[in-house]
Amino acid sequence: MAAVKGKALRRGSFEHDRPNMSSETPLRLLVFGSSSRDQISLTHSVLGPDVFTADDVNISATKKSSGVVQERKITLVNTPNLQDNDLPDSVLHKELRKAVCFSSPGPHAVMIVLDPFHLTSDTLNILKPVVHYFGDRVLKHTLIVLYHERDLTTLSIEDEVKKNKSFRELAEKCVQNYLCFNEEKNQKEGSQTQALFAKVDEMVLEHGMFSNLEFKDAEKRIQIEERFLRKSKEKEIRETLKVLENKHSGEALPSEVMKYEVKVQLECREKAELAVADKVGFTVRVVDYAVAVGKGAFVGALLGFAIGHDGMAVGAAIGAALGGVLGGAANAVWSYISNSFADAHKGTA
Repeated sequence: MAAVKGKALRRGSFEHDRPNMSSETPLRLLVFGSSSRDQISLTHSVLGPDVFTADDVNISATKKSSGVVQERKITLVNTPNLQDNDLPDSVLHKELRKAVCFSSPGPHAVMIVLDPFHLTSDTLNILKPVVHYFGDRVLKHTLIVLYHERDLTTLSIEDEVKKNKSFRELAEKCVQNYLCFNEEKNQKEGSQTQALFAKVDEMVLEHGMFSNLEFKDAEKRIQIEERFLRKSKEKEIRETLKVLENKHSGEALPSEVMKYEVKVQLECREKAELAVADKVGFTVRVVDYAVAVGKGAFVGALLGFAIGHDGMAVGAAIGAALGGVLGGAANAVWSYISNSFADAHKGTA
């Protein structure tokens, strides 16, 4: 098992991206949580205790962790925990760019880790940043994981959480994609991890993996950067291969060469992801809102764009009002107008 150290994204997902899921398909999971502790505990349970150190009690930076679990490759990308951190927009934006690059060309599922014994009336709010950054289509790719350490039956936990109105609304928005994860039971037999993989496979078969233009763009850039990095290491690679040829013979040589090739590939990929995360930008938020509140918002934004950022926000707001009146999307319009004027205010602050 190996651990890799390490704003508004386009609304949409390419639902035709439906891989032939099997136990051999590597899984990429993007992780949010109600607390850093829950995220860290779940990652420990799935990948092992070496992923986070004993000093890691708060996730304030995106972290990619990979390993082989039950003969299956798995990558968990933990996003900064927004409940435990009050990160500046610029920092959060950077960390979410890293999350996109670390999970490109798209996660097979977005997991929201909750403590079933500490659900509140505000539980539904955890969806807000997820939808804001990735769009509402991410919801059917979202899996709620009710992580707990107590040895209780799944049935009793489900009965308890369903009494919480906020959780019921959360589950409904995520098309009832949720499961209970018993830490104690998983340590004994690994059945919870197996159930988690099975649930993600089921979701992917139904909806495909989640992706959008930003994930696609990031993947293209990463592949280009990978080729550049590999080319820069050509001399080193040739020299290392010669050393391996002199050191090994027979059946051992191909195995050693393969190990080295995998090592080089992983190193180039990791460096490429970090390099692209520092460069890539997500600047198509206005287009996303065209889907959310109608073409009126999009047209207004384009008209406002001619007079700068503030004009774009105000122009989009006016366009949203017109488009919304025509389309009857009153709630979406008001949300968009509020966000637009808030953005304009930030731009002048």
